Amino acid sequence: MKFEIAITLTWSKIMALIILVLAFIIDIMASREGTVFMFSVPFAVALITGKQIIDSTKTNHEDNEDRD
Repeated sequence: MKFEIAITLTWSKIMALIILVLAFIIDIMASREGTVFMFSVPFAVALITGKQIIDSTKTNHEDNEDRD
């Protein structure tokens, strides 16, 4: 068996990482006990998931056009 893993950096993934890192730093600097990080996680997840859904629909649409 051969497995391939490809990690493609996109703008949405970079922005999600920046959001999470900054939220973590704000929590440490302001002694917020994780509240900023807790509220930033859904935004990071939405960025990554939204981009994957958009890419998936583009790929499916392109595949359907190729078959016509």
